[in-house]
Amino acid sequence: MDKYIAEFKSYLNQLSEAELDEVVSFYSEYLADGGFESYEASVEELGSPRQLARKVLADYSIRLLDAPEKEGQTMRSRAAQSKTQVRTIWLIVLAILSTPLTIPLAIGVLATLFGLLVGAAAIIFALVVMIFSLAVAGIFVFGVGVGIMAQSMSTGLVYVGAGLCVIGLFVALIPAFKWLISGAIHVTLSASRWLYGKLKSKNQAEKERDHK
Repeated sequence: MDKYIAEFKSYLNQLSEAELDEVVSFYSEYLADGGFESYEASVEELGSPRQLARKVLADYSIRLLDAPEKEGQTMRSRAAQSKTQVRTIWLIVLAILSTPLTIPLAIGVLATLFGLLVGAAAIIFALVVMIFSLAVAGIFVFGVGVGIMAQSMSTGLVYVGAGLCVIGLFVALIPAFKWLISGAIHVTLSASRWLYGKLKSKNQAEKERDHK
């Protein structure tokens, strides 16, 4: 049992010290009270240490996202939340992949996860390319206008004005781009959580933890 707990603990370095102590203490007591003394008996009851750790990390990350938001949330905290959402998606994917599944179901799950991740990545990539394209185009046109003003003031001013308009459009669309990226992350997270909830099988220990 000690070997199982030590290996389990080694996979939980993303938890805070308090969370780590709580989880390790719970599962240590559960295995001791249930008489699961050997490594093999612990694996049979809870799954491998890696599988259990991935489920714990996914559950803690979901719980963190579900915590009530504080008033006056800053831009930095919202950016941190987006980062946490991406991390949660990854942890859910790992937890699902650690769940024993039949082959047809596993193929369907993997295809769904792959589609979600590729779709979200494609949307984000397209938006980033669009942002940089607008910025580059605006700067280029503005530079051309400045360059030809010595030859033709009116033509140069037209180019400069067009460049400034494109740059202004780029600045105006940044909030919309951020909203779309956040939306893609949120949709992927919601779908991943739903899939995780449908596939997650709780052992007796997890059921006891949920009732605490």
